[in-house]
Amino acid sequence: MMGTLTIDKKMKLVIDLAEEGMRHGELPIASIIFSGNDIVTQAYTTEKASGSYLVHAELKALIAMDTLKYSYKARREMQLFTNLEPCMMCLGAVIHSFVGEIYYSIESPTDGGVVWMEKTWDENHTVSSFKPPIIYKGILEQESRDLFKKYIDINTTSSFHNWVKTLI
Repeated sequence: MMGTLTIDKKMKLVIDLAEEGMRHGELPIASIIFSGNDIVTQAYTTEKASGSYLVHAELKALIAMDTLKYSYKARREMQLFTNLEPCMMCLGAVIHSFVGEIYYSIESPTDGGVVWMEKTWDENHTVSSFKPPIIYKGILEQESRDLFKKYIDINTTSSFHNWVKTLI
């Protein structure tokens, strides 16, 4: 138990983890899943190290959480914190993992899944066990933008350079 953690403190942990990933040459994207104040799992994106584009921070944290065999009820009470709006793949994984809440810093205008979900989710899903998570946006937004600005300054020739510019 880490004591009482505010939403901002939880997101600060995510941003610190994203910065750690950046120090290892990765995009500064991280995710932590909390159950109350306890960290369940955490990960940062490892596309460069793995050579795979499917190793997003959210997906890695969700897969690790899934192996722990939490009940549906426990999962619905969990919170996924990430410094970037989940893409459609990761948002789908959140929904299929039954996590109850998502908190993120900044929107991803080119591939974010939240806007899509908000526009397309309809009443037909209300009888399904697949319910959209409650979404909270803009948590420590400037701190996350500053981290992406730092990434651009350090990685001037990165293939992600132009995409990262859309985030700041």
